[in-house]
Amino acid sequence: MKISVIYGYSEASPDDLKYIENLLGKYDIESSIMYVDDLEKLDKDIDLIITIGGDDIILKTLLYLYDKEIPLLSLYGRRSRGFLYVAGINLFPELLNEIIRRNYIVEDRVRLAIKMGSKTLPPVLNDAVILSKVSGRLIRYSLYINNEFIWRDDADGVIVSTPTGSTAYALSAGGSIIKDANVFEIVPINTLIPTHKPIVTSSRNRILICDLTPDEYILILDGQIRIEIDTDKIEFYRSKYRARFIKLRDSTNFSIDKRLVRRVIPSAEADILKDMPPSAKLIYKVLEYEGPLTYRELLIKSGLPARTLRYALNKLLSRGIIIKSHLDRDVRKMIYMLKK
Repeated sequence: MKISVIYGYSEASPDDLKYIENLLGKYDIESSIMYVDDLEKLDKDIDLIITIGGDDIILKTLLYLYDKEIPLLSLYGRRSRGFLYVAGINLFPELLNEIIRRNYIVEDRVRLAIKMGSKTLPPVLNDAVILSKVSGRLIRYSLYINNEFIWRDDADGVIVSTPTGSTAYALSAGGSIIKDANVFEIVPINTLIPTHKPIVTSSRNRILICDLTPDEYILILDGQIRIEIDTDKIEFYRSKYRARFIKLRDSTNFSIDKRLVRRVIPSAEADILKDMPPSAKLIYKVLEYEGPLTYRELLIKSGLPARTLRYALNKLLSRGIIIKSHLDRDVRKMIYMLKK
């Protein structure tokens, strides 16, 4: 068996990594351990990938894997946890034993294929977002589903989401929670036309967003990759390549769908946020989903104008909903996180 372990910044200590390496060697498992920013070194001819950290580590890994359907086992680390994890890094020995015994099943999740002009892009697990390159500027686009014209829209942006991504950015922008359905969701962001509501359509359908102005917009894949749009149309459809997640066969408390629904703000927190502006609610969801982030990371992942982001952060900080502290590796920078 060949296993690769991919970890995020501050998610595993040097002692953690050494212990994992020794344990894998004890079972004669061929392994490699690497930081997530070194994915280009990943050997794709492997049996299993173990990620340590938040969901962003999974998303980056899947984008890099592209058409490889290598099963993933996700562990939350020392800095953050996501919604797709099986357990914490402290339970690695027990989990490895279950893997060796083949006491697990593989759960498949649909990914969204994207074709921009003549280029086919890596399939996404969560969503693809079209925004203006200039913060605060509207985009204009036309929407077609299976060659049927749906609308012409002016909005801050537009999201095309999978069921997995329906409880992330799409939900914050007004979309629905999607569970147990083979569909995609199209969510306009702050559209100027009140009748343009989120649309749920079969994953068998092909979605076309066109009449774009080349070189003025960007496409963001799973919040990780930003691509300048150099064509006037982008097509979305169901990818034939799945994301595959390890689920322990005897587990009674692990369900990806249940964890994804937990992205929805609990009622007690909803009361705290009910008078907050939409931008503050969006930043709350980004921090909940991604874990602690710097100001620049929040600016990129939220797509908000700088002034709007500062306003949202000040609102959340004044309520004590989030906190900020100095970044370990650079005391000149601040990192924002949810108050536990």
